[in-house]
Amino acid sequence: MMRTQISDVLMPDGAREQIAAIMRSRLRKAGLRGPYAEADCDLGKRMAKLAGKGEGAYLWGEPGTGKTYAAACAVRLAVLDGTSAKLVTTSRLLDDIRSEYDGGERGALRRAERYRLLALDDLGAERPTEWAIETLTRLIDTRVAEGLPTIVTSNYRIGQIRDLWGGMAGKRVASRLAGACRPIEVKGQDRRLG
Repeated sequence: MMRTQISDVLMPDGAREQIAAIMRSRLRKAGLRGPYAEADCDLGKRMAKLAGKGEGAYLWGEPGTGKTYAAACAVRLAVLDGTSAKLVTTSRLLDDIRSEYDGGERGALRRAERYRLLALDDLGAERPTEWAIETLTRLIDTRVAEGLPTIVTSNYRIGQIRDLWGGMAGKRVASRLAGACRPIEVKGQDRRLG
């Protein structure tokens, strides 16, 4: 005897595929591609819970330990919950903002300031120019002022970011990050190297 599920009766033909296509599109727009579009891990779920409470996280550790994967999981869960969220590398975000001056798509910084959850990946990998530091400081200041959680991943501890960027700007950003994000060291072997 074949059983019919209620969802089979209520959804017209092709509706499931359309819903799945819409969700894949939303995940891509949130910066989730490849394995990141299906990211699922305990640390990521923990980050999603923190973000749901309005608290950010600063994940730091050696390359390949799963920091980006955990951030992707938190963003994926936010998107599935209907929340505006984005995973973007710091370098890519700065490139997108810089391209506006050359006629590129406008509003990259404003969007980054407004996502309900922003996962800023690989902080410290960008070239610490005065413009980059000022732009990232503005982004972090705005998100802190608006009470919007940010997940940051980095190979550097917050104090190392302060030293890497130097001066008052480095101190200011490090202080803001320390106040807005729960620092979490992510340990382990490089998963990419086996």
